Amino acid sequence: MFKSTSAKQQPAKQWLFFILRPVRTVWLICLFCALLLSTACSPLHFVSLESTSGDGTRQSGSLSPTTQTQLSSGTTLESSSESTADTGTSAVDTQASDTTVSQSSETLPSTAGSSEAATPPANTTVKSTPTIKPTKKPAATATPTIKPTSKPTKAPTSTPVPATQAPSGSFPAKNYGTFFRDNYGQNSSITTSTADEGGISVDTGSTPYGVVLIRVDNIASDKRCKVIISAGGSSYQYDILDRGKYVGLPLQLGNGSYQLNVYEGLGGDSYSSKWGFTFSVSLASSLKPYTASSIMSDFSRGSGCVGKANNLCGGIDTSTGKVDAVYSWIINNISYDRALASSISNKQITTYVPDPDKTYSTRKGICFDYASLMCAMLRSQGIPTRLIVGPTSLGYHAWNEVFFEGKGWVVVASFEWQQIDGSGWVLFDSTFAAGGMSGSEIQGTTHTKQKTY
Repeated sequence: MFKSTSAKQQPAKQWLFFILRPVRTVWLICLFCALLLSTACSPLHFVSLESTSGDGTRQSGSLSPTTQTQLSSGTTLESSSESTADTGTSAVDTQASDTTVSQSSETLPSTAGSSEAATPPANTTVKSTPTIKPTKKPAATATPTIKPTSKPTKAPTSTPVPATQAPSGSFPAKNYGTFFRDNYGQNSSITTSTADEGGISVDTGSTPYGVVLIRVDNIASDKRCKVIISAGGSSYQYDILDRGKYVGLPLQLGNGSYQLNVYEGLGGDSYSSKWGFTFSVSLASSLKPYTASSIMSDFSRGSGCVGKANNLCGGIDTSTGKVDAVYSWIINNISYDRALASSISNKQITTYVPDPDKTYSTRKGICFDYASLMCAMLRSQGIPTRLIVGPTSLGYHAWNEVFFEGKGWVVVASFEWQQIDGSGWVLFDSTFAAGGMSGSEIQGTTHTKQKTY
């Protein structure tokens, strides 16, 4: 009876076993998958998927538990991406600062890194960058507030001329003939006053070359000696500092009859007339006064500034090229002498005559010296150059005008100064240029011509 019952129950158990075995298998598979899913979604692996670089680009690879802790503080990622972030910021700041200078009202745009951080991608669940980068990015927007303070001193640099425009001017180099101090005394025609009249000698033999020569012997060196030259209703006056030496006075009033008067200082503004002399002038060319050595720009073949001009201009076959070489050298090598300017303003120095060689050797001077040096260097190359004195919108001043013969734009120091069709004089102000003014700013500054030497 017992065996009969057991035999009937055995097939039922086997049937139940075969039914439950697949269910158990499915359950085990589900449990295994659950374990895998749990491992995949652990906090450590999640940070690895969502970590980003400083510029918002996702980074691959796993992070150690130590890195996970440092990420939460926002320091390690900032340091590790600093060089990349700074490189990008630097490029943006440079562009932005240039824009700020040229258009001061323009607001600086945000950098690329901070823009990405502000608008995370839609498929990003957690973004660590926004909580980290804002502590770094404000430094990028602060940089341009410093750069504009130094930029304006650079912004006045001359506006570059496109390469297609520079060749538009054709100004072949031409030597109009230089009358050096070494040439004084050639073809002499000397008239001398009596000793009581100051022992003054005048040599008119150099007048065709743009200067009349005068030598003072019998007026004491501690007394002022002033010469006034008149012609055609205009006059110029000069202080003669040297004694026993011929000094060239420019004949910029052109051809005709000249009157020369010499005065001796009595103290203060009082003078006594010593001697008067009349002579005629017939210039070989109207340009001759501006290619000659004279009291306002005295130089010889052995002058240091002349030697420098020879080195700068050697091999250059255009007038614009030679002027460019001299002008650029002066503005880059001569500094403004504020001490001298102050002494003249305070009347500690009451008589001042520029000396190009002194300016060249000391590498400093006032506007008078800048203009006189440029005259000497260019005139030594046979390039007619004027020294101009008069008021400007920034004060009383001295500058230059240079003669060009040709056609097209006069391009010097990468700036189109003036368009010439035949011949003309072009204004250059090396003092203002040395102070950082651009060509356009120099042209925008009013220069009123009062005296021409």
